Amino acid sequence: CKENTENSNSLAKEMELKNKELELKQKELDLKQKELIYEQSQNSSSDESLSDLYKRVKQSVFLIYTQSDNSVSQGSAFTISNTGIAISNYHVFKDASQAIAINENGEQYMITEIIDVNKDEDYIVFRLGNSNDFSGLNIASNVPEIGETCFAIGNPKGLTQTLSTGIISSFRKNKDLIQTTTEITHGSSGGPLFNSRGEVIGITSSGVGEANLNFAINIKSIPINSYIDTNNSIASNSI
Repeated sequence: CKENTENSNSLAKEMELKNKELELKQKELDLKQKELIYEQSQNSSSDESLSDLYKRVKQSVFLIYTQSDNSVSQGSAFTISNTGIAISNYHVFKDASQAIAINENGEQYMITEIIDVNKDEDYIVFRLGNSNDFSGLNIASNVPEIGETCFAIGNPKGLTQTLSTGIISSFRKNKDLIQTTTEITHGSSGGPLFNSRGEVIGITSSGVGEANLNFAINIKSIPINSYIDTNNSIASNSI
């Protein structure tokens, strides 16, 4: 009886070990399946050509004209919601008494509300018109890596909907500022910098063409969700 009991115990332990091995193998298979699904989703997103990406996102990029005293300035902006919430550089609007946004079709929109202003970080959040038919851009969930490709759409010197490409070349100011080879010239300030999937990673701000040094505010340094989730203004100010 003792021998039979020992054999039974040994068999039970062996079966328990085999069951644990099967569980581990199943977990490994599940993990590999999840990794495969993720890779496929990433590949399907990145397989979209630059031309297709451009066609898809350019409708959300606007030409901005501001007026201050007797001078007129020009820049860019982009919408992040269907209700017309938009972002640009603060310096595009600095000292402006009036401002207007123009889309790719030449349609003009008044800026009806200033939602937030940050002079130090050089960005402004505002609302266009009184429509819910705007197309908001997707915001990237991850900060890009140095060496990744990127592109921008802006209005350099008033040349609307201009596409420029490059790579992420470095980060500055504790990653609050993205350095890129994507060309950013006068009139492009305030436009979106995209990753290879057409998601916004930054607000194009400045460039030094001779040295191919261009900079964008890291979109992760801005509380984007608080602007997208709210239906009311954070602060109502004049431009």
